[in-house]
Amino acid sequence: MKQIFVVLIILFSVVQINAQIENINSGKYSLAKKHFETKYEEHQYPKYLKSQIKSYKDKVVIDIAKVLEFSEDIDYRSRLILENGLLDPIRINGKPFIKISSISELSLLNPDYKTKRFSFWVYKSKEFTKSGNVLKDTLTNRINPDEYYFELQNENADKNTSFEKFIEGAKLTYLSFG
Repeated sequence: MKQIFVVLIILFSVVQINAQIENINSGKYSLAKKHFETKYEEHQYPKYLKSQIKSYKDKVVIDIAKVLEFSEDIDYRSRLILENGLLDPIRINGKPFIKISSISELSLLNPDYKTKRFSFWVYKSKEFTKSGNVLKDTLTNRINPDEYYFELQNENADKNTSFEKFIEGAKLTYLSFG
C-alpha cells in the first residue's frame, strides 16, 4: 500500500510540472509581445537561393562571404531556418560574420497559420582586420547576447503545413533588434 502511495505522489508531481502552460504576459513572451505591439512594421526581404548557401557542421556560409555560426548541437528547426537563406548577418547587425543561438518560435505571438514569429540571440565576437589581427574585442564588458526578433510568412501555408514546407516557402517579413 505504501508503494502505491509513493508512486501516485510521484505521478501527480510529474503531471503537475508538465501541466504548466506558457503565458503570453510572462517569460520569453513578455518582452517579445511588447516589441511586436510597438515596433512591428512589415517588410519584404529577399531570400537567398539554395545555390548561394553552403552548410557545415557549425556554420552556414551565404554568398561566399557571409557566415552564420552556431553550436553543433543546434536543433533541426533552427538549422532549417538558417540553411534556407532567410537570415542575412549583414541585415542583422551590419557584420558579415555572427554567432547565433537560441532560435525559438514564439508560437503564442503567431497571428495565423501563414505567419511564424521567432527570437534568437547574437553573441558579440572579436573583429579582425584583413591581415587577421584583432581589431577590437567587442566581448569586453559584455556577457549577455543581443536578442533579435523576426517573422516569417508563407502565403501558401495552412494549419496542416509541416514546419519543413512552411520554411521552404517562407519569406522574411520582419527583423529587428530586441
